[in-house]
Amino acid sequence: MSNELKQWKPMVTRKRAVRPTDTSRPDEVDETGAEEKTDTDRNMAVMFEISRRKRQVKLESLILNRSSFAQTVENLFALSFLVKDGRAEIVVHGSGSHIVSPKNAPAASSIASGEAAYSHFVFRFDFKDWKDLFRN
Repeated sequence: MSNELKQWKPMVTRKRAVRPTDTSRPDEVDETGAEEKTDTDRNMAVMFEISRRKRQVKLESLILNRSSFAQTVENLFALSFLVKDGRAEIVVHGSGSHIVSPKNAPAASSIASGEAAYSHFVFRFDFKDWKDLFRN
């Protein structure tokens, strides 16, 4: 066995990628798209206007569309926002029918302070229920 010292090889260092030092800012996004109303916003406006004009509307006549289950669901979705925002209320009439009536929405300050709270409703409705409504 030989006891020779090995020659160390010099270390090779890699060059690191240079990061850009200047910060770039993206172009500002136009806010024109934010002002456009969505379909749900339009549906909400129409529903609120109908309920405001008639004062009390049966739930079925407000949301049901005999020819489109999808439109019925969209109408129910829009109504849920009106109820959540406090702009409409659903009351069960003595005969068992649901009545929708308009309300003045609470001020943002009363919601923040806790005087008024958001409300929600749960409504079970599927395609079979929609079909059953029109079998009579």
